[in-house]
Amino acid sequence: MRQNISAILTLCLCFLLIPALNARADFYNVGFRTLGHWDGENGLRLDVNLWYPSVRPPRDIQYGPWEISAARGGKAVEGRFPLILLSHDTAGSRFSYHDTAAWLAASGFVVAAPTHPGDNMDNMDLLLTWQQLSNRVRELSSLIPLLLNDPEAEPTIDPDRIGVLGFGAGGTAALLLGGALPDCEGWQNYCAQAGSHDMYCNVWAKNRMEGLCRSLPLSKSLADTRVKAVAAVAPGFGMLFNRDSFRWFYPPLLLMAASNDGLNNTALHARRVYEFTGKKARWLVLDKADAGALMAPCPPALEAELPELCRSVREEDRKSIHKNMFAALSEFFLHYLGSGKNLPQIPAPPDLSPPLPPKPEPVPVPAQPAKRSRAK
Repeated sequence: MRQNISAILTLCLCFLLIPALNARADFYNVGFRTLGHWDGENGLRLDVNLWYPSVRPPRDIQYGPWEISAARGGKAVEGRFPLILLSHDTAGSRFSYHDTAAWLAASGFVVAAPTHPGDNMDNMDLLLTWQQLSNRVRELSSLIPLLLNDPEAEPTIDPDRIGVLGFGAGGTAALLLGGALPDCEGWQNYCAQAGSHDMYCNVWAKNRMEGLCRSLPLSKSLADTRVKAVAAVAPGFGMLFNRDSFRWFYPPLLLMAASNDGLNNTALHARRVYEFTGKKARWLVLDKADAGALMAPCPPALEAELPELCRSVREEDRKSIHKNMFAALSEFFLHYLGSGKNLPQIPAPPDLSPPLPPKPEPVPVPAQPAKRSRAK
C-alpha cells in the first residue's frame, strides 16, 4: 500500500513538473508558412520560410529532407509581434536554422528566412564577391514590404520593431544593414596574418577578394533605418571593416563568436568587429562551436551528403551551444524589440557621394575704354 501511495505521489509530481519543464508563460505554439516572391523588374526570386506565434499546436511536417515541428498554416495569435529577418550562412538555406527560428517564434517574434540566390548550399556562384553581400542586403530589405503587403503576415507584424539575425556571411550582411561601412584597408595584410591555409587566401579566393575590393569604398550606405537591432553570429569578412566603419552604425548589436570556427577565424573577424565598435556591442563566445554546430541538426539524407558539416560536433555539444545561443538571442531581441521602450532612433544614413569639384570662378573681363566721338 505504501509503495502504491509513493508511486501515485511520484506520478502527480511528474504531472506538476511537466508544464514547468516544457512551457513558459510567454511561450507560444509555432506556426509555419512558405512564401514565394518574384520581382521581374529587378530579376529577384525569393523563397521564404515564415515562423510566427500560433494558436494551433505543432506537428511534424516534411519539406524535402527536412522535418520540422510547427503548425503548418496555423492561425496566428492575435496582436502584432516584432519581425526578425534571418540570413543563413553560405552553406545554408531557409531551413538550416529552423530550430533557431522556431525558438524565436515561440518567444514572441515573427521570423522570415529566405534562401539567398547564388549564395546557398546548392549554388555558391557569388562566393567572395561584392554581390554576395550587397544582394543579401537587398533581399533582406525587400522582405519588409513583401511581408507588410501580405494579407496573412501583415496583421501579425509590428513595422516599428524589426531586427536582423545573420550567420556567417549573413552576419556580415546584417552589419551592413545596420550601417557598417566596408572598405578594404584590412585586406592588404590579412593573408600574412591568417596564413595561406585560410579560406580567403588561396589563389582563387584572393582573385575574388581583389575584385570585391574594387567595388569599395561605397558611394552610398546600405543601412536600412527600419532595422532597430542587429545580431551577427560568427560573421565573416572582418577584413572589410576598420575603426571608421561603425561611426554611423546606430542599432544595438549582439556579436557572437564560434570558438572553433575554422572558416572565419574569430580573432580576425568577429573579434575584430567587436574591437572596432569600441567594445560597445554585446559579446558572447560560443564554446566548442563551429559553422556546422550553429545550424539545426541535419536530416539523415543531408548528413550522409555533408558529414563534415553535419557531424562537426557531438550532439550533446550542439544542444549546449544552441541553449546558450537561444538564451542570448531571445534576451537581446526581447530587450530591444519586445516593447517600444528601448527602441533606438535610427537617423538617415550618411551621404557618401564624393564632393563635387568647386565651380571655377568666372574670369573677370577687363572693361573696354569708352570710344570718344570725333567732333565734326
